[in-house]
Amino acid sequence: MSLQGGRQLNARLRAIKDVFKPVARTWAKETVKAGRPLVPVKTGRLRRSFKVKSVSGKRAVVGAHYTAYFVDAGPKPHIIKAKKARGLVFQGRNGTVFARAVHHRGYRGRPFRQRMAEEGLRQTPAAEELVKLWNKAA
Repeated sequence: MSLQGGRQLNARLRAIKDVFKPVARTWAKETVKAGRPLVPVKTGRLRRSFKVKSVSGKRAVVGAHYTAYFVDAGPKPHIIKAKKARGLVFQGRNGTVFARAVHHRGYRGRPFRQRMAEEGLRQTPAAEELVKLWNKAA
């Protein structure tokens, strides 16, 4: 006695083994598309910087400008000192400011990364992709 349809079953199982990569690619694209409106805007640079960096069989990486973390989590109060010069020079409210150190007061975070990922996942039809690969393999 032999198993009928064994070859087709093995082909389908091999096809769904690799289902994460196309789903992850779709998830990453949807995360960028759905998440851009959630990003707080001052100049628009941070919002434009979101891109799909890489997609593999195990993960999808969405990258952005490094300041995204600080906007999301909010920096803690800290002291800024000059490293390579004697002092800091910058434009303040009342003109040029010269200082050896500045006390940054920090600010409250404006979280958006978690909501971005959840919205991208909500927009990604993973089950449809799985069914499409299953049917295509046989």
